[in-house]
Amino acid sequence: MKSRRRTVSLVALGLLAIALGWRLRPSAPPAQAQEARQAGQPGQGGQARRGGGSIEPLLAEGYTVAMVTVRETVPTLGTLLPNESVNVVAESSRRVVGVHFEEGNLIQRGALLFKLDDAALRADLMRLEGRHALAVANEARLASLGAQQLVSQQDYDRAVSELKAIVGEMEVLKVAIAQTSIRAPFTGRVGLRRVSQGAYVNTNTVLTTLQDVSQLKLDFTLPERYAAEVHRGQVFKFSVEGRGGSYSGRVVALEPGIDTNTRSLVVRGVVPNPGGQLTPGASASVLFEVGTVNGILIPSRALVPSIKGHSVFVLRDGKSVEQDVTIGVRTADNVQILSGLAQGDVVLTSNLLRLRAGIPVRLEARAAQLAQP
Repeated sequence: MKSRRRTVSLVALGLLAIALGWRLRPSAPPAQAQEARQAGQPGQGGQARRGGGSIEPLLAEGYTVAMVTVRETVPTLGTLLPNESVNVVAESSRRVVGVHFEEGNLIQRGALLFKLDDAALRADLMRLEGRHALAVANEARLASLGAQQLVSQQDYDRAVSELKAIVGEMEVLKVAIAQTSIRAPFTGRVGLRRVSQGAYVNTNTVLTTLQDVSQLKLDFTLPERYAAEVHRGQVFKFSVEGRGGSYSGRVVALEPGIDTNTRSLVVRGVVPNPGGQLTPGASASVLFEVGTVNGILIPSRALVPSIKGHSVFVLRDGKSVEQDVTIGVRTADNVQILSGLAQGDVVLTSNLLRLRAGIPVRLEARAAQLAQP
């Protein structure tokens, strides 16, 4: 009995010792880290280490900073306007008796667009013409009698005054009759007809529109700090949504003052429009060059935005250094650096997500050539 108890105790002690030994044994490293050590590659979140334990340099492209000519271009929005534009209206309240154009056609200056009823005006003119003939005869008769001292000067003056009054009334009627013929004030393209023949119109009724689109105006605004850089005759570039390519315009006028609400200057340019390719009312994206300066340009992809502003990674003594910078003008691919970099600095432009301050960096072969001053 004692021998059996002793055997059970020995077995229990043995199992306890095995369990304690398993728990206290050091855990094996993860397979991924073990393979990384063997291959000399970085594990999770670290740089690769060589056989001797040094950190493997990170490959990156670089760009050597140099002074270049920076063209300061201001992007802004503008609106295309017709060279001339008018709403065609009647000058008196009358009935439309004739429409003499086709919608959308090119109309020459002076062409008849609408004819209004002038029958009553012509009847009044005929009545005045009868009075005019009588007044002329009366004036001639009194002039003859006055020469013989048979009538007073007062009677003659009254006859002359009546004749002039009739002539004036006739001229007024002739003008009113002429106004019933509504003509194009300039050469342009006529719009849609708003009224039909037989409609009664007044001076507030828009009959149609007429626009000169042989050339267009382009109005846009610039911030007030560029007001001194804008002059008549300057050329600018712009593009229009839905129209491929770029167009050119020329500044012809400036507002004499700055808008106090927007703190901007309104600029007007003229744009050639051969073939009527551009449409009035369209929005235009304007690129206005306000000057050129010597400065530093770096690729935009090298810029690292942050809450504090912007920074770049610079290669110094084989290691990356994060450098805060102040940016200026942006172009499609580059950005101007106002402060923070000096001529000859090598800015790292690739592998930015893995770059950290102080880690070793080696320029790639192609980038190393580009980075030569």
